[in-house]
Amino acid sequence: MIRAFIAFLLLCTAAPAYAQWKEVYRIKDSADFIAFDNLFNLYRVKGSELFKYNSDGELQFRYSDKQIGDINTIDVTYPMRPLLTYPDLNYVVILDNTLSNNRGRKNMLDYGISLATLATNSVQNHFWFYDGMNFSVSRFNENFRPISRTGNLAQVLGIELDPVAMTEFGNRLYINNPSSGIMVFDIYGTYLKTIPLKNIDTFQVFENEIAYCKDGKLLMYNTLLFKTEEISIPVPCRAAYIQKNRVALLTDEGILVLKNSNP
Repeated sequence: MIRAFIAFLLLCTAAPAYAQWKEVYRIKDSADFIAFDNLFNLYRVKGSELFKYNSDGELQFRYSDKQIGDINTIDVTYPMRPLLTYPDLNYVVILDNTLSNNRGRKNMLDYGISLATLATNSVQNHFWFYDGMNFSVSRFNENFRPISRTGNLAQVLGIELDPVAMTEFGNRLYINNPSSGIMVFDIYGTYLKTIPLKNIDTFQVFENEIAYCKDGKLLMYNTLLFKTEEISIPVPCRAAYIQKNRVALLTDEGILVLKNSNP
């Protein structure tokens, strides 16, 4: 995966603008946000509805539970268990690869989380949850038993906290707090550092690289060189997700999935 990503990055930054792209498919329906897993499945979220498309752009499954409100976040790090948050009523839902809800709703108040605004999968079948009421992060095992909890991070770090995205990569937890940057924690929830990428929404972490969209551009930040490069794309993006040689773009006109046309 890392070698494929490096090849992708070199090609995108070195080739003439847009020359390397080939359209795989496009979806004209609007979306609040999207996700893109490592099997090239695309997920489109609109309000309380979730749609899953296969690698050819064909709609495969859909899921909705209007009783608990709109979907706030989705994590598809592990395609076999998409993880959804519904902070309006403080619920979390874990689906399977067919978007079936076999595990039921999880009222996070029952597990000591006052307001689960963010959630992401973790290694060893664990989960991370951000509590927007107590400004804390908790790690749970597969039986929803807490393994570790942080204190009030707003007090500990002395900053205002209103994070919008969270993901785990390489035994590190990354939390995007737009006003201060992307905070990095270890697997036990210990704060390590803040990456100074401010005023962004979604992001994606690779080995020593962070991909994100800003001002319609797809950008790549090198965490070792502290350098940002632009990846040429044919249309402005609201969000972008890279998987191997493909990229999924959320645009004002819908969703566009591209792949590198060069071998």
